[in-house]
Amino acid sequence: MKNIDHDKTKENFKYFILITIMPIIGIIVIFSYAFLHLQKDLEFIIDEIRGLSTIKEVQNTVFNLQRARGLTCIQEPSTNLLQELELTKEKISKNLVSLREGISAHNKNDFLKSELLNFTDSINKSTLVFASFDYFSKLIEEFMSYSNRISYGCNLILDPKMDSYVMIENVVYLLPRLIEYNGQIRAIAASTKDGELTEYQKEYFAIQLNKIEEVLKKLEFNLDMLYKTDQNIDIKEHHLKMRKAQKAIIEFTKINLLGTGSVALEPDGIFDLITKNINLIIALYDANVIYLEKSLNNRLNETKEVSNYVILAGVLSILFIGYINGIFYCKNRKYIKNIQKLTITDSMSSLYNRRHFDKVFEDNLKIQSRTKQPLVFIILDIDFFKQYNDTYGHQAGDIVIKIVAKNLRASLKRAGDMAFRLGGEEFGILCIGMSHSEALSFANSIKERIENEKVKHEKNQVSDYLTISMGVIVIEPDTLHNVNEIYRCADKALYMAKENGRNQVVIYNDKNFI
Repeated sequence: MKNIDHDKTKENFKYFILITIMPIIGIIVIFSYAFLHLQKDLEFIIDEIRGLSTIKEVQNTVFNLQRARGLTCIQEPSTNLLQELELTKEKISKNLVSLREGISAHNKNDFLKSELLNFTDSINKSTLVFASFDYFSKLIEEFMSYSNRISYGCNLILDPKMDSYVMIENVVYLLPRLIEYNGQIRAIAASTKDGELTEYQKEYFAIQLNKIEEVLKKLEFNLDMLYKTDQNIDIKEHHLKMRKAQKAIIEFTKINLLGTGSVALEPDGIFDLITKNINLIIALYDANVIYLEKSLNNRLNETKEVSNYVILAGVLSILFIGYINGIFYCKNRKYIKNIQKLTITDSMSSLYNRRHFDKVFEDNLKIQSRTKQPLVFIILDIDFFKQYNDTYGHQAGDIVIKIVAKNLRASLKRAGDMAFRLGGEEFGILCIGMSHSEALSFANSIKERIENEKVKHEKNQVSDYLTISMGVIVIEPDTLHNVNEIYRCADKALYMAKENGRNQVVIYNDKNFI
C-alpha cells in the first residue's frame, strides 16, 4: 500500500512540475525578450558614447589645426606667435596620439577605423611647417567628414530622443561648421599685408558671412527647441556669450574687412581679436558636448537600472509562481488525502472500509507476485453480536465496534499490515510475510486482546465477556490468485471456528483446518 501511495504521489508531483514549469517558461521568454531588447539599447547608447568621445577628439584636433592655419597665414608673425604656433603643433601631435588610442578601442566599423588611422598617420608624418591655407583647410574638411561618418557608424545620427538628437546635430555639424567659417575669415584676414585686401578676399569674406548666417539660424532654432524640452539646460550663458562673440566677428568683418578703406589692425591684432571670439564659440561647443555626454550617460545608467529591475522582476515572478504553486500543491495534497481517507475509511471504526479492502486485496496480490512472500488474510466477527445489541442496545453495540477496531489497530506492528471493517460486526486483516505459525500466533494475540478488554456480554455462550471468532488463510506465492476464492476460503475457516464453539482461530488449508 505504501508503494501504491508513493506511485500516486509521484504522478501528482509530475503534474505539479508541469503546471509550474509552463508559466515559468512563459515568464522566462517574456523577460528574456525584454532583457535582450534593453541590452540592444545599452549597446546602442554605448556606441553613441564611444562615437561622441571620438568626435570630440577629432574636433579638438580640428580646433588646433584651425589655430595653426591662422598662425601660418600671418606673413610676418611675432616671436610670441611663432612660439604659440610650435605649442599648437605639439597639441596637434598629442591630439593625434589620443585620437589613435580612441579609434583603436572601437570594436565596430573596421573599414572606417582603418581609414581614419591611416589618415592620422599621414598627418603625423607631415611637419605642417610650410603647410598652406588650402592644405590646412583640406585636412580640416577631411576630419569633419570623418566626424559625420562616425556619427552614422556609432548610431549618433539615429538617436531616438529629440533633445539628444538636436544636441548631436549641434556637436557634429552646426557648431563645427560655424567655427570653421569663422576660422577661415581669421586665416584670410590675418594673411593681409599692409592692411590691404583684394577683391577676391572680400568676396570670400562675404561668402563666409552668408554661410555663418545660415548656420546661426539653424543653431538658434535647435537651441530654442532644447530650452523648451529641458528647462534645466545649463548652456544658456555660453549661448549668450557665443551670440555676442559671433556678432563681434560679423561686425568686424563688415566694417573693417568689407569696408572701402584699409584694415586698421595688424595681422597679429586681427588674429587675436577673432581668436578671442572664436574661443567663446568653442566654449559653447564644449558645453554642448558636456550636456550630451551627461544625457547619454544618464540614459545608459537608467537602461542598466531597468535591466536590473527586469532581471529582478523575472526572478521574483519565477519564485512567486513556484511559491504559490508549492502552497497550492501542499494544500491540494492535504485535501486529496483527507478526501481519500473519507472515501476509504469506515466512519465508525476509523478502519479501512470494504470498498478499499476490495482494491487493496488486488494490489497486495500484485505485491506478493513480485516479492514472493506469503500473504495472510484474516477474517473475524464478534461472537453473538446480535444478542449483544438486543441486550445492551445499538449504542452499546457501536461502542463494541470501536473497541474491537481499536485493538485491531493496536495489534498491527508493521507498515504494510492493514485492518478493515468489512461490514456490520465483520472485520478483516491483511498482512504480507507471515508463516502459518506466525499467522496463528498473531491471530490468537488479537483474540486474547479483545477478551482481555473485559467487556460484559451475558448472552455470550462461550464467555462472560466479549469474544471474537477468526478465520485465517495463508496464501503462498503462485498458489491462489482469485480474490473471491481466497475470501471464500477464509470465510469457510471463520465458519468452522463458529461451528467448533466460537472464541477461537481456525487456519484454512487445502486438506483440513488447523
